Amino acid sequence: MNSTTRCTLITVFSILVIFAGLSLINIKPNSSVTAPHDIQKAFLEGTLQMPSGKPQRIISLSPGITEILFALEAGDRIAGVTSYSDYPEEAKTKPNVGEYQAPDIEKIISLRPDLVIGTADTKETLRLMLMRSGIPVITIDPKSLPEIVAAIDLISAAIGEKEHGRILHEKFTSQMNAIQYQLSQTPPKRIFLEIWDAPLLTIGGKSFINDLVFRAGGQNVAAGIQTDYTPSNIEALYAYNPDIYVVVTHNNNNIRSLIIRPELANLAAVQNKQVYQMTSDILTRPGPRSFQGLLQMATILHPEVMQNGEIK
Repeated sequence: MNSTTRCTLITVFSILVIFAGLSLINIKPNSSVTAPHDIQKAFLEGTLQMPSGKPQRIISLSPGITEILFALEAGDRIAGVTSYSDYPEEAKTKPNVGEYQAPDIEKIISLRPDLVIGTADTKETLRLMLMRSGIPVITIDPKSLPEIVAAIDLISAAIGEKEHGRILHEKFTSQMNAIQYQLSQTPPKRIFLEIWDAPLLTIGGKSFINDLVFRAGGQNVAAGIQTDYTPSNIEALYAYNPDIYVVVTHNNNNIRSLIIRPELANLAAVQNKQVYQMTSDILTRPGPRSFQGLLQMATILHPEVMQNGEIK
């Protein structure tokens, strides 16, 4: 095993350990939030081994990671992105290395990256092939908003942007704490989140979006199903009978209608005109805009506390 491969293996192991530790942290929905920076610090110092100096050719394997890199002021060092990396606008100009679920290994290697950042969905075979080619690979798998902050901390350390990471850490942690403090005396509202309409799909209890809903003062009616996403049907919707119905739209330029099927007319949310929409980009991509999603969700759920996307 050469030194580069050994360093990469140590890196991957370190990240797995970090997120294994993060998963043990139990933060109640309405409690004060501090992202687990100290846990990261203990593992990062002396164990995260990257190329000397700042990586200059970084490849992102998810739209959320692309947004994190731009937020860390490292957009000029992005050498490649996967499909749907469309924010900020500059991301569209970056070389495309294929689909999020199936990136092109040959294209990645041809771009001569000195760091590749992926997610838990990045196939093990791809990671191993990159590592055997001497390319460092790190992966993130945030399952909550604090873990998104932790992922930003991790990436900022790996790419040599700790100061920018610190600024984002403080900003997002402060925002989470402020919203949860404001909502601490407010009863949660029961919400059904329509991720897809045909077939009907919603979020389960393992999705980071479930954590976002809780922190916004909501109760995901399907939280008891321990998956990221779960199918649903008309019968289940009436059993849930949510207070709020949120439709996630998937095209900013052609937002689909909020017309509810006639068979749903007797749902409490429909009868009380509590049907809303949110764009998928700020809700389904774990990254900096997830905190915009938190603010928007809190405003939908508790307009009596939140006004114009701000804390009263």
